[in-house]
Amino acid sequence: MAKLMTVTANTAIDLLLEVESFAFGETLSASRSAEFACGKGINVAKAIESQGSEVLCLGFAGARSVDAFHALQTERLTTDLTVVSGKTRTNITLHDSASGRETHIRTAGFSVTEDDCRRLCESVESHAEPGAIVIISGSLPPGAPNDFYRSLIKVCRERGVTTFLDASDSGLSLGIEAKPDAIKPNQQELEALLGKSLPDERSIAEAAKELVGQGIQRVYVSRGEHGCIAAYENMAVSAYLNTAPERIVSRVGCGDALVAGLAVAARQGLDAKTALRLGVACGSANLFSPEPGRFEPTRVNEIISRIVVEDILTSV
Repeated sequence: MAKLMTVTANTAIDLLLEVESFAFGETLSASRSAEFACGKGINVAKAIESQGSEVLCLGFAGARSVDAFHALQTERLTTDLTVVSGKTRTNITLHDSASGRETHIRTAGFSVTEDDCRRLCESVESHAEPGAIVIISGSLPPGAPNDFYRSLIKVCRERGVTTFLDASDSGLSLGIEAKPDAIKPNQQELEALLGKSLPDERSIAEAAKELVGQGIQRVYVSRGEHGCIAAYENMAVSAYLNTAPERIVSRVGCGDALVAGLAVAARQGLDAKTALRLGVACGSANLFSPEPGRFEPTRVNEIISRIVVEDILTSV
């Protein structure tokens, strides 16, 4: 089967704190706390591993934090990160167990140099092989050129590699110039990319189809609790969980789990609707896990039959 790889240029250490009835200005005790080595591509890799598939993680990690990423390695998940000076950033999630609301706090971490970017490009090129699937995810770290993802995608395409891009801002707008095989913006990122509001399913589907017409084979638009809209050359469909989930543990990493399901489906050669159903099931399964990307495969099997897939646009 095809080799699966993720690239995380801006890795993170995620700190999850759960409190009851969060209030500003108060002294609170966390009922639960946990710390995870993360970043969007790392989360994707964990979710690929959770489905029983092998995956290789590439990307940057700060020298003072790299041991946390080495500790992720298992029989199925391996890392070959490009170490840079400094410390990997910390992302804090405050989960209010009473209301179910989450507050996210992002901090700054390492900066990268031109030489660091060259080393990561060389690492991707050395691991890429024809037929492999590479998922490039997340924000660009300080110091990286705005067109860095475009450069990585070009390297992958030259090697005959299938590329997924899940990014925002310049990472997305310039990255799509290299024509990745698939992209996964959320609705807000797609609106920002196109500079217009997309108020309903049909407008989202039509906008996604525009990008397909520009040479991207598959466009997936994640919409949180509303699931995902996918556009292909001959159709656009939506997929969503038909029942409200039970108590949600965390929403962090659900989009990454969606991407992981789509990547595994691509590796298995599943048809478009079956692939989308698997992706949304993985994203939904992630709701019940405290660690982004770590979920029970049995949970996916329970959910997948409850995923509804509906046509929005069709063409001959």
